[in-house]
Amino acid sequence: MTLQSASSLVVPEAYTRWLESRGLIYQLLLDFFGRKPSLSLVAQWCSTRQMSIAAEMTEGGRELKRYLCSQEPGKLPQICKQETQEYTRLMNERATREAANRGRAEEFCNVLSDVYASAGVVFKKCGEEADDHIAIELEFMAVLHERMLYNCFTVRSAMELLEIQEAFLEEHLLRWTPQFCERLNSLTESKLYLGLSHMLEEFLPQDLQMLRAWKASLETSATSML
Repeated sequence: MTLQSASSLVVPEAYTRWLESRGLIYQLLLDFFGRKPSLSLVAQWCSTRQMSIAAEMTEGGRELKRYLCSQEPGKLPQICKQETQEYTRLMNERATREAANRGRAEEFCNVLSDVYASAGVVFKKCGEEADDHIAIELEFMAVLHERMLYNCFTVRSAMELLEIQEAFLEEHLLRWTPQFCERLNSLTESKLYLGLSHMLEEFLPQDLQMLRAWKASLETSATSML
């Protein structure tokens, strides 16, 4: 499988399912952590094959799929209303920011702003989201995934994007999301937000492991060509 018809990179079969799933997982997580669960958002995820692909890698994803995709269409407006109230209760600005969870202040936003700028990523924010908001950090990973999948034409360019993502997981997302998920799990009985929380805490370590494995595979391939 090639990353794109014009790309010279070949993806080993062991990584194709992960690559197909991970972009959808990041998009699903940022969709629901970044905005209220509107009827159109829930319907969009329930009515496509994308939910099945995104759900297959984690038990949390399967929980989420069972909950969302088992609902009768007529009940969705009331469910969305209830989950919107839960979103408002749970997802206050402080709780969803890296600085709050790691006990540090605005310096995180300055550091992250530099990280985003060095990767050439600029966000079109809907509100006043800080650079260390969980949805912004998840979107950063989603953007880099898309670049890696569709705009890499050499091993070197793929390796650069792999290294940025690996470092971002190690230095940011995986440093504070375990505490974020633990707090979320203790504060809600919502099947939507419990499923999202379980999905997040399972997926990020898996994703880091797969990034490292694929990077090692690319390094081995590059060495063998010398």
